[in-house]
Amino acid sequence: MQKLLTNLRLHRKQNLLSYRLLVYILMCSTLLAVLSTAVQLFWDYRNDISNIEKGINSIEAGYLDSLASSLWKLDQDQIGIQLDGIMKLPDIGFAAITEIVANKEEAIFYRGDKREEFPISRDFDLSYNKTLVGKLQVGATLENVYDRLLKKFMVILGSQAVKTFLVSICILFIVHFLVVRHLNTLSRFTQRLDLDNLDETLKLKKGVFDQDEADSIDQLANTLNAMRDNIRKQLNEKKKVQRQLEQLNEELEQRVQYRTATLKHTNDRLATALEELTQTKDKLVESEKMAALGELVAGVAHEINTPVGNSLTSASFLQDLSKDLSARLEKGQAAPEQIRSYSDDITEATGMITTNLNRASKLINSFKQIAVDQSNELTQHFNIRENLEETLRTLETDIRDAKCQILIDCDKNLEIVSYPAGFVQIYNNLIMNSIIHGFEGKSDGTIKIDIKKKDEHLLITYSDDGRGIPEQIKHRIFNPFVTSKRGSGGSGLGTHLIYNLITQLLKGSISCTSERGQGARFDIRVPVRIQNLPDDEDDDLW
Repeated sequence: MQKLLTNLRLHRKQNLLSYRLLVYILMCSTLLAVLSTAVQLFWDYRNDISNIEKGINSIEAGYLDSLASSLWKLDQDQIGIQLDGIMKLPDIGFAAITEIVANKEEAIFYRGDKREEFPISRDFDLSYNKTLVGKLQVGATLENVYDRLLKKFMVILGSQAVKTFLVSICILFIVHFLVVRHLNTLSRFTQRLDLDNLDETLKLKKGVFDQDEADSIDQLANTLNAMRDNIRKQLNEKKKVQRQLEQLNEELEQRVQYRTATLKHTNDRLATALEELTQTKDKLVESEKMAALGELVAGVAHEINTPVGNSLTSASFLQDLSKDLSARLEKGQAAPEQIRSYSDDITEATGMITTNLNRASKLINSFKQIAVDQSNELTQHFNIRENLEETLRTLETDIRDAKCQILIDCDKNLEIVSYPAGFVQIYNNLIMNSIIHGFEGKSDGTIKIDIKKKDEHLLITYSDDGRGIPEQIKHRIFNPFVTSKRGSGGSGLGTHLIYNLITQLLKGSISCTSERGQGARFDIRVPVRIQNLPDDEDDDLW
């Protein structure tokens, strides 16, 4: 028994689809059988009810008149016989005759089980010669109907169950023969199918009743075989491509190794060249610094040498005059006229010495300003327009003498954090350069100063309509000792001082553009805030 159960479980597992089909067929067939049986029983029930009602209706035609006559005559035997005849009708369970005496009903004759209610009941009036003499009450029971329907239900249900089971077995056999066994073959084939086993062809077993024409399962098998062939071809092509890729990878690795070695050699050469270039650059920078320093020293020596030489000449002249005067005084040969002449010469010589020494002092102060010493000044909050107007007031005499007009475009409430003295020196040198160099030979001139704030920077545009900067010095205008008035007292340090103030002190930039005869323009860009405030200062600007 245990072995049989094990075989059944194994067979069910191998033919799960068949068992599912069997269950579904049985369920559907049983449901249809129950529905059809219920319809048939309901139809028979309606027919039995109709037959009972017809039997009750036949009482009216066959029994009422004779019952009324017998009741009028009080023929009890005849009434009993007639009630027994009514009780013999199908499914009649109760019959009673009620006599009406003084408008009251009194049951005097009845047959059957006297109940309070029957599923089907009727009352008939008994009239004799149009006189109501009593009533006939008839009740029908459905117990026999229910018994017949139950027996019929069991017979129909049994026959339907047997029929359903036999039909299901036949359908299951047909489905298994035509479909399931082929599906099992397809399942086993697909389970065995892998990339290393693509040579096996799927073949379905044909039975005696199978048609030669291909059905859906045959088409599926053909599709699987075609798919297997395509996979095999693609796999072979992929292996071929993979071999080619491996070969290309080997060649690529060899090329990469060769290129790597070449690049390493090139990089080594480039590193050596870069090191040599760095050393050369450092030497060039050092040479450029030394050249600039030499040029600066030569310029300083040249500029100071002239007033100092003149002072030495005047001092030597005074020394000779003093010796000569002393000799004459010792000999008593000094005439008043000679003393006055000596006095005039001494006054002239000392004046020349004072003038040349003052010039040398101014040059030294200019050299000191070029260094832009920031340690002596702290940044401040100040109004940039007020700073410019204060500078213009200090230059009011020079501006009036030059008959030039200054136009200012600047917000009156624009404030920055920077070095106010640095801006004063920049404005002073720019305006004096325009007056001395730009407006030379002109009766009037115009200077425009535009100051605007953009993002976190201050943009200053300074321009004049003077003669412009000569081409030979325009490209080195910010170098020291560059001037067009070398022999007329110009030191050539003004624009260099401006450049140092802007780039070193104010951390900004300056550029110059000029066309001969159309004036000069300077574009200055500096930050609006420079952090160099003492710790206890309240920063109320931002």
